[in-house]
Amino acid sequence: MEVLLARLGNPELATPTIHVAGSKGKGSSAALIASVLKAAGLRTGLFTSPHLHRITERIRVDMDEITPDRFTELIEELWQDVEAVEERGDVGKVSVFEMLTAMAFYEFRSVNADVQVIEVGLGGRLDATNLVSPDVTVITPISLDHTAVLGDTVPKIAFEKAGIIKPGVPVVVSNQAPAARPVIEAAADERGAQVIYGHERITLVNGPEQVTSKNGSRVQRLTLQGAKNRYELELPLPGPHQIDNLITAITALEVFETKNGVSLSPEVVSRGVARVRWPARAEVLTAPDQLVQVIVDGAHNSASAAALVSTLESLFPSTGQTVLVYAGSGGHDFTATAREFSRLSPTVIVTRTRHPKAVSAETVAEALQRDNVPVAAVTSDVDSALREARTLANPGDVIVATGSLFVAAEVRETLLSITPEIYPDMRGELMPSYETPTPGTLSHDPSSGATPEAR
Repeated sequence: MEVLLARLGNPELATPTIHVAGSKGKGSSAALIASVLKAAGLRTGLFTSPHLHRITERIRVDMDEITPDRFTELIEELWQDVEAVEERGDVGKVSVFEMLTAMAFYEFRSVNADVQVIEVGLGGRLDATNLVSPDVTVITPISLDHTAVLGDTVPKIAFEKAGIIKPGVPVVVSNQAPAARPVIEAAADERGAQVIYGHERITLVNGPEQVTSKNGSRVQRLTLQGAKNRYELELPLPGPHQIDNLITAITALEVFETKNGVSLSPEVVSRGVARVRWPARAEVLTAPDQLVQVIVDGAHNSASAAALVSTLESLFPSTGQTVLVYAGSGGHDFTATAREFSRLSPTVIVTRTRHPKAVSAETVAEALQRDNVPVAAVTSDVDSALREARTLANPGDVIVATGSLFVAAEVRETLLSITPEIYPDMRGELMPSYETPTPGTLSHDPSSGATPEAR
């Protein structure tokens, strides 16, 4: 990655940066930060992963994803340098995620962005994004996730996440597990970086209150008192955990404002928060007056599942039964995730997404049953599972589709009539374009859109 970015003139260093890592909440926090920066009139780049439906979602300017034509142009503009890096023979192949990261940096420099918000892909210390020179780093809550890659304990994972901390650069930290805090603080102390805990700097004064906004959507109304300002806010993202993400985001914005001399008034923050859109995070896809509501969420570890359960309990305190459409992905402890839903006494339908890393429905069902999680039905695909859920649900019930972002994406595609990007791969099989980043040869991964055929 160093070699590739150097060939491109180090675009990662051209734009003031907020760098965000964490096990959960990093995407929502990054989106909140970017939405406020846009509301302040700053040209704002946002790089996130994975995407739900289109690979272009990962690279956004002023919260708008780049066009397919621009995506193609970026590949064309960078391809000669990618080939030159691979031809060296001493630094390996350029992976899909590395290519996308380079494209994002290149695009943000090309449009003369005033600031870029960069979400870490996996971990932090060795992530392809970790060549930025940030003005602020952010670490959202750390929990057990990607244990085969990052380590099997919270301290080990915290060490990897803390790898984004840079010498002398303040790090904003969310509420953390007790085992994570000393690891983060030790890394910051070693690098002379100030640690700023969001919940020690910003307090909840009033709320949250569930209300309907002027445009008819359900929001959380609350008041926060920051180090400098008081914020009257309407947060479109549901759930108590999103308030934690909001506190982290505003803390990072206050630190960035101080360092960079930008103006982020309470009115600007309020406007940016109200405009944020981040789908598949406890997203209600059906209107409140419909008999059965469908909620999609990307919960993929036990911590995010627990947050989703708390959100459901706050949104639907007197609902009927919960029908859970659930699928597992490799690299995640899907039994621990499903176990968090047991306090809802759900009717569980196990299925499989079309993602290449999806675990078979039968394997997931057997694991859940061994863990004393009863399974009502097993289906071969998400559409079938959704039909089964609708059959089992009664008026007043809630259907919850979760287990990964890929379950949420497929349900959204069905209910919102979204056409997904699916490409034939080199073996003639179907592969969705929203594959999570894995090391590999770019020219053999159709999810990049950069195969010789695509070019």
